[in-house]
Amino acid sequence: MTSLDTLVDRMLGLGHPGRHPAGAVVGVRSPTGSEVAAGGWALLPADGTDGVPMGTASWLDWASVTKAAATTVLVLRLVETGALDLDDPVAWHLPAFTRDGRDAVRLEHLLTHTAGLPPWAPLYCRTTDRDEALAHLVTAAPRSAPGTQWVYSDLGMVLAGAVVEQVAGARLDDAFRSLVAEPMGLGLGFGPAPEGLAAASADSDVVEWTMVATGRPYPVDGVGPGDFDGWRRGPVRGEANDGNAAHALGGVAGHAGLFGPVEDLLALGAALCDSTLVRPDLLARCTRPTAAHPAQGLGFRFRDAPGPDGGASTWLWHGGFTGTVWALDPRTRAVVAGGATRLHGTTGPLPVAADGHAGPGDHPDPLEGLATGEELAALVLSAASPSPEEPAR
Repeated sequence: MTSLDTLVDRMLGLGHPGRHPAGAVVGVRSPTGSEVAAGGWALLPADGTDGVPMGTASWLDWASVTKAAATTVLVLRLVETGALDLDDPVAWHLPAFTRDGRDAVRLEHLLTHTAGLPPWAPLYCRTTDRDEALAHLVTAAPRSAPGTQWVYSDLGMVLAGAVVEQVAGARLDDAFRSLVAEPMGLGLGFGPAPEGLAAASADSDVVEWTMVATGRPYPVDGVGPGDFDGWRRGPVRGEANDGNAAHALGGVAGHAGLFGPVEDLLALGAALCDSTLVRPDLLARCTRPTAAHPAQGLGFRFRDAPGPDGGASTWLWHGGFTGTVWALDPRTRAVVAGGATRLHGTTGPLPVAADGHAGPGDHPDPLEGLATGEELAALVLSAASPSPEEPAR
């Protein structure tokens, strides 16, 4: 058994008894080569049907890894061509984003989560039309002066994706395909994922249903589960797990929606590290700490962990709510990617009342006892560390 196989087994064992992820896959790439391992199920057996084993070529819903791997990378590509500048006011590209403090928000603020925007709102409870959802979003007023506070914001990254669309003259999926995936020969892209390749990301929409029903962890401003009738009651596979991406934004958004195999994320990270995708000074810009939150850079977070040579490294990384992790080490040019489908086989169906609608109740937390993002990040990054039995790579 290779060290990565052992790591996959550890990932599959995360969580409380009966709350373990259905499947896991992890890969590591360095200038000397790459390796990927997988285990468990991409789709669990159910109702007498055969399941689908998780494989090294299975496509994951990368969820918030989209923020770094798609939106931030696209911004860097456009900055390199001179079409964008990180200091551009967002209103230059989204003219409706003005007044009430919006004029002071720069593109850099969106990518560093310092624009002062709210973390999240269920846009799909107000509209399922993409243009209407984006038009509603640009009316969001900052809650703090830009650059002064760090608040992790899905909404800010949706706006960053909208800026990319305006500048590129194409929807985000088409911009990513033409500027990143096709030049690199990658299948990586926005969903829906090819039939049969995707791992299930969740059992249903129960996590967001509970968020809307309870107003936890974010207030929902007067809407409830009854304001949306498209809740998914069965396994979510091949379409974005994230509700705003899937239900309000057509599966294509700056904060979520990217799908692909681990190998493609390894290749993308390698292209950033070896300067074949963007200039070295632009990747270096991502390594600069944000004053309001020193663990946050441009689009990426920072994590100190050993590199494949055993030396100290500060990795650029991002996680995804579905259990995904992507990280790169500019010092050694190593990349790791992978995760565990922590929401599949663990979160269950929607609460259903006799009339067939999502029913009332105490709304227990569907995330209780699951593998955490912190646990998964630590394990995936450890894929690059030489074990005591192995030489440094």
